[in-house]
Amino acid sequence: MSLQLKICQDVWGTWSLHGLASGPVSHLPSLSASIDHAREACDAAPATIELFVDGMYMVVHQERGWPRPLLAPKTDPIRRTTTESDLPDPQVRGRLLTWLRRFARELHPAASSEQGTSRAAG
Repeated sequence: MSLQLKICQDVWGTWSLHGLASGPVSHLPSLSASIDHAREACDAAPATIELFVDGMYMVVHQERGWPRPLLAPKTDPIRRTTTESDLPDPQVRGRLLTWLRRFARELHPAASSEQGTSRAAG
């Protein structure tokens, strides 16, 4: 026999778990805490789990032991900073900018001539 569990977010931003023999559990701090609580409370028995997350409805079936992770592990985003060595040398940047300006003039000759007159007038 498989349990029927439902996990959803409350209006307070906490999470509720329904379908356990002990009754509903409210005010769980996170989705992952709700899943962990459900797994422990039912001793990882087979379960069909309904998840309501940010307007999305999902149904997941877990076999005994809950072998499938329902959430990705929490990781810190990779922070990359640009250093001087990441940038091309100034001559390459200058050639690139010249090429881009020429390319833009060829694509939009009217716009570049208007910019030329507005610059001259200003």
